[in-house]
Amino acid sequence: MTDKKIALLTLQHLSNAPRAQKEAGALAAAGADVTVFGSWWNAERAEEDRSLAKKLGITYVPLVDLRPDTPSTFLPRLRTRIAKEAIQRLGIALPESFGTSARLMVPAIKKLQPDLTMVHSEPGLWAGKKLIKSGFKIGIDFEDWFSEDLLPEARKTRPVKAIAEAEKFILKHAAVSFATTDAMGQALKEWAGLKNAPITIPNTFRWADSPKVRENPDNRKQDCVSFYWFSQTIGPGRGLEVLADALSHLKGEWQLHLRGKFHGRADWFEKTFSDEIRDRVIIQPIVPNHLLPLHSASHDVGLALEEPFCKSRDLTATNKIFEYLRCGLALIATETSGQREVMKHCPDAGQLISSDDPVALISSLQSYIDHPELVKKSKAAARAVAADQWSWEKYEKILVQEIEKALR
Repeated sequence: MTDKKIALLTLQHLSNAPRAQKEAGALAAAGADVTVFGSWWNAERAEEDRSLAKKLGITYVPLVDLRPDTPSTFLPRLRTRIAKEAIQRLGIALPESFGTSARLMVPAIKKLQPDLTMVHSEPGLWAGKKLIKSGFKIGIDFEDWFSEDLLPEARKTRPVKAIAEAEKFILKHAAVSFATTDAMGQALKEWAGLKNAPITIPNTFRWADSPKVRENPDNRKQDCVSFYWFSQTIGPGRGLEVLADALSHLKGEWQLHLRGKFHGRADWFEKTFSDEIRDRVIIQPIVPNHLLPLHSASHDVGLALEEPFCKSRDLTATNKIFEYLRCGLALIATETSGQREVMKHCPDAGQLISSDDPVALISSLQSYIDHPELVKKSKAAARAVAADQWSWEKYEKILVQEIEKALR
């Protein structure tokens, strides 16, 4: 892969894109000259992006800078607003309806002239289709099934039909394609009428980076079971409503640590988590990626409560469940197709429950409170499978091999 130029088209901060980070790092380590295109929204995250790029040996280019103190945000924000209005009122999909940076990706790739461009985001779908028609070699990584994602309310301002058309076009013409699970890959194959399914590269993490020393950076109580959940956003559609109700039925000593930001949903949190349990629910701040494992590992039980309200949520297995495994947490996971695929390799690491069965959730939570030996057994099983079946070290080799084939 020496002397080969590879570009990745992402949505925003590199620090918010662990899958793109791992792919870029693996390709750079294999000798490629890697450039990641994204956008900037937050000053602190921008500094983390610079540090990550230097550590990985890659180039990171923000095509749009929307940080609050940046004077040139008016035009891209205006274009994005117009694009939302165009799709809602007229059904017209402008480039910015895919994402603020979509329009800028095409000239950036034409200037760079990479040997391969990997699409990791919705704006990359718009650009990828254009670039294939211009003769560029394009690959795609389905971090999510973009046209089959999000709640109905969020889909109103999305060009769902145009996204699906771009996905299908790129799948049929891609030099290489990846998906997060076998289930998603097979569904994409059938949907697009492909001969072969996209190659499965799970959202695993490097076992070598797993915490080896147990600390307590989140200040969790030591004499209770600590339940843990994290995401960029704390809000509806993430299984937290059912969790909040289940917690009010528990007996014994426990805490819940939620890591993320409300993003204007503080009222939702107040309504969802009742006063009687509020003092046991601790909101933790988002931390830099390199510190996340240390924080995660200080808890006992990781909650992967995905709701299969759309195909993407059902078929994928998110970063969350693999983060819990590499940090040695016992699991409570809802029985989506993607999470079933993960848990069949490690049934002793936790419990699978139906997403629409609140009684089962109460029972699972209570079992970890009542049986400390079960927590210990599940945590040991999680560490074992994270070191073997679900380690990034295993899958990065496959990823590099497949991209080498695409380059040839």
